[in-house]
Amino acid sequence: MADLHSHAVEPSERLDTTPAPAWRSLPALLRSLGAATVVAAVSIFLLQGWDQGNDVQRYLILLAHTVGLAGLGFASGRWIGESKGARLLVALALASVPANFAVVGGFVYSQFGVNTAAMLYPAFATWQVASPSAALLCAASALVLLSPVAWLGFMVLTRRFALRFTALYMLTNAMLVLPVRDPVIVGWGALALTVAVLATIARTARGEVALRTPEGVIARTLQIVPVGLILARNLWLYSADSLLFTVIAMVAFLLLRHVALLLEPSGKARSILEAVAIAPAASAALGATDLFLYTLPYAGEFALPFFAFVFAGLVLEISLRSGRGGAGYRRLAAGIVSVALIGNLILIGGAAMAALCLLFGLALIVAGHMVEQRVIFVLGLLMLAVGLAYQLHYVIALFDLGSWASLALLGVAAILFGSAIERHGQRLKGYATQWGRQLRAWEN
Repeated sequence: MADLHSHAVEPSERLDTTPAPAWRSLPALLRSLGAATVVAAVSIFLLQGWDQGNDVQRYLILLAHTVGLAGLGFASGRWIGESKGARLLVALALASVPANFAVVGGFVYSQFGVNTAAMLYPAFATWQVASPSAALLCAASALVLLSPVAWLGFMVLTRRFALRFTALYMLTNAMLVLPVRDPVIVGWGALALTVAVLATIARTARGEVALRTPEGVIARTLQIVPVGLILARNLWLYSADSLLFTVIAMVAFLLLRHVALLLEPSGKARSILEAVAIAPAASAALGATDLFLYTLPYAGEFALPFFAFVFAGLVLEISLRSGRGGAGYRRLAAGIVSVALIGNLILIGGAAMAALCLLFGLALIVAGHMVEQRVIFVLGLLMLAVGLAYQLHYVIALFDLGSWASLALLGVAAILFGSAIERHGQRLKGYATQWGRQLRAWEN
């Protein structure tokens, strides 16, 4: 295994500081071209129509291709003594493992799935065996032959964590074999699997520099590929609903957040990924709102606030772990909630909407004071003012100036308000001046 990780560096290589000639970039170019060719070959194999042979023979060819890549990578590291090409071959074998399990999943579903006879699939997606025993035999062969391939691949990428990553990888790939295609089960299962995998990886990688190298990032990213295949399979071949759409958006959001946290906090790449994560966050909020309306069809007046709360919550998550402080994302989250609640109050009205404006206006005022951001504080004041104005308008609409009791109450209120200004006017002015200076000292 040592040949796959490193090779001896000659003294002449260490002392040579002259620019490398152009031909020295040829091996890297050939490796890139070879990797692209292998990926294209596997894709063509999976997508092209086949008139000869049966599905089991096609699967055995794919399985032999994966095992052969791993074996060739191991052998080339031993015989040629060059590690880069060997690592690339083994990594390609590791990346093709989910394709094998997806095919086995087709075999198992053809025998154990529900209503399979009524489904029409594209020719490239039709994988069938003659009996349940044949399907189980294919699944067993995949587990036995591909486990060593996965172990070898992770030995190359992350030697110290090879066993743990292999077990996790085989577990996520095994989910491809389950004969379940119901969107609800697949959606919740994929989301739970994504959270579990990312949590396991994050716990394993805490404080481990080796898992932040390019090889470590590849090893971590590969763990989520089977989940992507599960979702893509259901989205393409089976019925897709709002739940599946929401799950796909949430998985994309979680992946972007996971990858962003691997990068340098002050780096431009991390900032770009944080900004890109807003799109799946909005999509997830939109899908969740559709599910909310489907579950509670009579709660349409709360649809916009619900969307805003989900969207703002995900944006707030970005702000809490942003590489550059997160002030901009906090402003965005506050703006989403403010615009949604004020707009909903203007368009729909109602005491409940006004109460939401008052409640979240106070919450934004407190949050703006805690993080010392003027925009959030002012948005909170705006929401509070709009909510109070609506309530005041409602009270005035019910107020009868023709009643002597109403007139008396209005007069007493005016007298008390004037007395308060007379007695505490200077103190209130001092408080206002102090608050103004403090507010100007805060960031936007």
